[in-house]
Amino acid sequence: MTQDNVAQGLLMLIANPKLEEMLVDFLLQQNALSGFTSSQVSGHGTGKASVNLSLVEQVTGRQSRVQFIMHAALPVLHELIALLKDQFSNADMHYILLPVLEAQSI
Repeated sequence: MTQDNVAQGLLMLIANPKLEEMLVDFLLQQNALSGFTSSQVSGHGTGKASVNLSLVEQVTGRQSRVQFIMHAALPVLHELIALLKDQFSNADMHYILLPVLEAQSI
């Protein structure tokens, strides 16, 4: 546990780049989040997401994605995931929630 003995987590959200601006607006409206980072990433794989690959993506073996990373208390992140599922159902997103062992500013 970190930050006042409240369990912390790291949420990684990977989405279609078409959703980037909408997700930025949504995340900025979440008062419980102090901030987040975003970056352009490439997705690789042969899972169900590969069914929707364009011809160029099939040839190059990569799909453009945007990734958001947020650090917050676990209850805040669980609530955020519930909101995302409600407001962005079937939106071609993937998330990973990890526990944080330690986090401090240096």
